[in-house]
Amino acid sequence: MGMLNSRTAMRGLFALILAATTSGTLAQETRVLPPFIASSIAVIVNEGCCTWQKQDVPVPDSADREALEKLRDRAYRNGIVLQLQLDRDRSLKFIDNTSIGDTCEGYAGCRKHRLIEYWPKHRQYIVEVALWEGRAAFLVSARDGRLTPVSAPPVLSPSGRYAVAADLSPAYGNGLQIIDLDAIPPTVLDVKTMPVCPGTKPQSWLRPDPRWLDDTRIIFEGTLDPVQFDPDVKHILRIVDGRPEWEC
Repeated sequence: MGMLNSRTAMRGLFALILAATTSGTLAQETRVLPPFIASSIAVIVNEGCCTWQKQDVPVPDSADREALEKLRDRAYRNGIVLQLQLDRDRSLKFIDNTSIGDTCEGYAGCRKHRLIEYWPKHRQYIVEVALWEGRAAFLVSARDGRLTPVSAPPVLSPSGRYAVAADLSPAYGNGLQIIDLDAIPPTVLDVKTMPVCPGTKPQSWLRPDPRWLDDTRIIFEGTLDPVQFDPDVKHILRIVDGRPEWEC
């Protein structure tokens, strides 16, 4: 066990050294964002990405290979480093911090960053962060590299005005958020309340899968073991004047 902890600590130290010695400056020094947000290592460097990737060369296998293939002109992975193109010929690098074998098992400081997609209208990358227990996510501005922490990779509304981020796991969930994408940077609203409707029992849990019914209404579907949901109760959240409220 001592040897494993020692190796994990050395790997974490290697990630910190790589962050500090990457060409360019730490993100904090650019006055854009601190270098450590939720323990993720994020560095802005004065180099562009990713003109060296030829269209006929396959992207190496990784958990985010599909997204990297689609965005090969904007994103690149080199092992534990995920690089994203920013304005003014700069880029942001996320540096993974994992235990031996590139896993998170038993390592509370673990952070594995996976590119999910890019929203060109909003100029935001979506990056999921795998943890030892649970997960997190970031919106990453392609303008300046600013990070907006959210509970999970968000789902866009039909018009793209809003997004919903939901991580509703009973054990390690980060909660429910509504994101207003008209604001720069995006505004994140935490939804702390639960549905309370006349004639129904108080709801302790939400169904885990959000789906937009229209541009201001979200229904939550699916199952959540071991929670037993009342089949007659629907979980519908609506946005009224920019604020979330439950619909009965």
